[in-house]
Amino acid sequence: MRLLSKILWLLAFLAATFVWMVLFEHGFSLEGFSKGVREEWQTLTSMVSGAAPKAGKAP
Repeated sequence: MRLLSKILWLLAFLAATFVWMVLFEHGFSLEGFSKGVREEWQTLTSMVSGAAPKAGKAP
């Protein structure tokens, strides 16, 4: 049970970190947040899977 608690705290920490990172990088508006989540999630999944990230336009 203690291990499960540690795993859940770790997942909560990772989720909160992801949300704050998206908010600060893409803005505190709902539109910026939703676009940012999609963009960052695609980047994260491509890095984890080992696929080359898509070349997007630079800011």
